[in-house]
Amino acid sequence: MLPPGTQSAFVAQQAAHFAHDAAVHAAVQLTSSSSRNAALLELADRCLGDVAEVVIEALGLQTAVRRVLISAEQQRHAINRRQIASKADADLVALRLTEALANVRYQLLPQKDARIFEIVGYAPSADRCLVLPLKLIPATDAKTKQDEWWLQTAIPFGATKYRQARARNRLVELQAGPLPYDYRIERTRE
Repeated sequence: MLPPGTQSAFVAQQAAHFAHDAAVHAAVQLTSSSSRNAALLELADRCLGDVAEVVIEALGLQTAVRRVLISAEQQRHAINRRQIASKADADLVALRLTEALANVRYQLLPQKDARIFEIVGYAPSADRCLVLPLKLIPATDAKTKQDEWWLQTAIPFGATKYRQARARNRLVELQAGPLPYDYRIERTRE
């Protein structure tokens, strides 16, 4: 032990303090990282629900498949992008996607790829709409040898984007139903 008040005692005390802080910081990071990694490792391809028959007919498609899947990779992308730290948060993201798929309102045009349909769905629990690019994989290209629907990502579709798309006639109504509250509020010019 060094005598109190000496420079070397002060340096030793500072070093011990910094080592303690570093250990606490590392423990917090490890705990946060391990729960996040656990959520990432538990992910698998997930079924989000079914495309409504009305939507299939409105899109003019000839497929019997209705089930929409999201890949584990796309879920990891969403988790990383939103810095989600728990499985409960990942489940909330999946719930919002499921809600939006169950409440499809529009198709967003123009369609850039013949196999990808950008649909706009409403998630009531968040009072928000999302653009859901759904990719139809034909049986000839699918691993299961049956047609498959895959969600590629989800893109927020706020009131400004809605108004712009509506003004440019880029929205084709697929199903009537509620929309977010702020879609109904028209901005006035002053």
